[in-house]
Amino acid sequence: MDNYRKVLSGLCVLAFAMPLAYASVDHDDKHGKAKYVVDLEPLNNSGVYGEVELKLKKNKLHIEIEASGLEPGKIHPQHIHGHDKPVKNATCPGIEADSNADGVISVQEGLPAYGPIILPLVPFDLVDDGGNLEYQASFTVKTGTLQPLHKRVIILHGMTVGGSYIPSLPIACGEIRKD
Repeated sequence: MDNYRKVLSGLCVLAFAMPLAYASVDHDDKHGKAKYVVDLEPLNNSGVYGEVELKLKKNKLHIEIEASGLEPGKIHPQHIHGHDKPVKNATCPGIEADSNADGVISVQEGLPAYGPIILPLVPFDLVDDGGNLEYQASFTVKTGTLQPLHKRVIILHGMTVGGSYIPSLPIACGEIRKD
């Protein structure tokens, strides 16, 4: 279990080292703005639910996340995940992803469904005392790997398992869809 935590924590640290934003512009309306939404559903019996709104206009991506059921006072990393080569639909893993049957879908077990981190949604804010997360951030984005957004997912991470908080453990997932 200690090696498991080290690997997962290492993956979380890698998110900080990744470039902050890559995207191509998706002009959906007459004003050059594209809007996307996400319904976050629990992973690993976390009880975490939430909603996300993404707005992309030219080279600006604005993201708002509202989620509840998270562990209070903890940092819960959040990311956009997806597959790049070939670009295919990222999905939220089901219980069948738990390949070692330990009752927990790890980051590694979920990767085939949702793919690697494409954009870390930093800063990772502390969750309030009620277990609620309200996050807003805007990113200047470059042409590249974020698109097509409707083939990506948003994952929230961080949960206590066996008495230890694992910041990289996936706890909620939702597929990005055009609004």
